Amino acid sequence: MRPWPRTGERGFVATELAAGIGLLLVPVACLVLTLPTWSERQTTARAIAREVGRSTAVSGRCDQAAAVVLTREMAANLGLDPADATVTLDCAPGARLARGASVTARVTVQVPAVDVPGIGSVGAWTWTAAHTETVDPYRSYP
Repeated sequence: MRPWPRTGERGFVATELAAGIGLLLVPVACLVLTLPTWSERQTTARAIAREVGRSTAVSGRCDQAAAVVLTREMAANLGLDPADATVTLDCAPGARLARGASVTARVTVQVPAVDVPGIGSVGAWTWTAAHTETVDPYRSYP
């Protein structure tokens, strides 16, 4: 004799397994696959801002066009679509930078909210990195 009668619970395990995978496992896997992309984009923005700031300080001129070219070149070399990175300098375009002055380069990159390799990305936000470089106080002007 059974202590309790069997009821019609057949098929619920398969349904719960499919629902569990679809509602819990897939979103967590998407998040785990996306986290490295967030860090990679931030590191890329920092590297580009650092190099643009340095090259501008060394050249002694506030050249926005050269900064854009360097940003696109570095973005492509670092595996980022050049259209996803923009740069701004905090100096007057074409102006000569004074000795000991500082120049700040700000690079903004698009960061995907969810990025599943092989499928694509959904949503995005922007992240900005800034780097300030001092112009050599003992430099000579040409």
